[in-house]
Amino acid sequence: MSRVPFVTSKSIAKSGKLQIRSLYAIPSSMKLAEPPMARPASPTAPTRAVPQQNQNSASNPPPSSSSLKAPQSSGPTALLAPLPVAGTSMRNSPKWIFVSPSPQQSPSHYRLNSAGHGIPKPRHVALPEEDKALNSAIQVGEDAYFITANGLGVADGVGGWSSSKHAHSHGAQRSNSSLFSRRLMHFCAQELQSTTGEPDPVKIMQNAYSTAVALSMSEGIVGSSTALLAVLSKNGTELRVAHVGDCCLYLIREREIVYRSEEMQHRFNYPLQLGPLSPTTPLQHAHSITLPIQEHDVIILSTDGMSDNLWDEDVIEHLSRLAGPSPSTPSSSAGHLANAGGSSITPSTLRTALLPTTLSHSLCSRARIISENGAYSGPSSNSALTETPFSRRAKQEGIAFEGGKPDDISVVVAVVSKTR
Repeated sequence: MSRVPFVTSKSIAKSGKLQIRSLYAIPSSMKLAEPPMARPASPTAPTRAVPQQNQNSASNPPPSSSSLKAPQSSGPTALLAPLPVAGTSMRNSPKWIFVSPSPQQSPSHYRLNSAGHGIPKPRHVALPEEDKALNSAIQVGEDAYFITANGLGVADGVGGWSSSKHAHSHGAQRSNSSLFSRRLMHFCAQELQSTTGEPDPVKIMQNAYSTAVALSMSEGIVGSSTALLAVLSKNGTELRVAHVGDCCLYLIREREIVYRSEEMQHRFNYPLQLGPLSPTTPLQHAHSITLPIQEHDVIILSTDGMSDNLWDEDVIEHLSRLAGPSPSTPSSSAGHLANAGGSSITPSTLRTALLPTTLSHSLCSRARIISENGAYSGPSSNSALTETPFSRRAKQEGIAFEGGKPDDISVVVAVVSKTR
């Protein structure tokens, strides 16, 4: 498939206020005819094919997943209690916050302090119980994500397979995109943790994809997923990224977006995706990006449940509110505490330490409110719906759509800090 390269990376923003500095840009949308094609005989990485768009993008309730042997844990992680979202029951509240303390990551330069949060969209039919053996990844509806000491990943399972005639026409017994996305993230985490040399995100994603596809084909299960993987280089000075589909990555420095990924699509709401019936593979189609990083950089990975409902300006606003003054701003004579090691703990350092958890939760919560209730221009319930990124793109395609788009929402945040 031909690709048309962009010269600059364009931010979707409500106004011209937001300053964008582009380091790299990925291809524009590509018009492609119909959903998934039969997978080629060679086990190369597939593209993600998305079913036809509709206003509420119907979910795909997957059947029960197969059981796999539980992998060995490779490092300390913490599974924290979910934080409630105001005005929701726990049934629709965030299900997980998965935090990885990263001090053991790299002997030089920088490390990642990371946390993730997810909110599944309400469903009329419940998804089956998760496969607990896939314990290196967290499932959020049909999304999945993982966090390790030196890497992050998000995946968005395509929910239209249950109603797709293509699954049955290829002899599949059942569809299960939530299982495929979680397997993909689980095996990415396992591949990354077993890497001893310089990590290559495309190779990691390819190996994970091959394993997930082989399992799906042996079980007669179809499904597909987008994927976004970011890993720290061995010397800790670069972020290396592999990207397939419409998940979103931000690199933010001094409250300014210095890189934002763009969607890889066949057409509107039809992203490239990985799966057993898709011709896309990471090796052939993933975009490989290398980004230099600095101390205090903020890295955000999200599924389109966030990026379809929040503007770039919203992301910066939430970050600024939670992070406080820019790290380069001289701090006032605020009080401080000393920890057991004698080093100083100030309100600023505490905010920075908590930022991955607070920001991932805040972005998820705001995106959920907009996705379910729409984006309003004022406090009155009669206020007119304002544009969201998804509704603006829909209108540009001649599709009538107002307000937010209901979807699973997953956000992973990492703050770059110096190794001590």
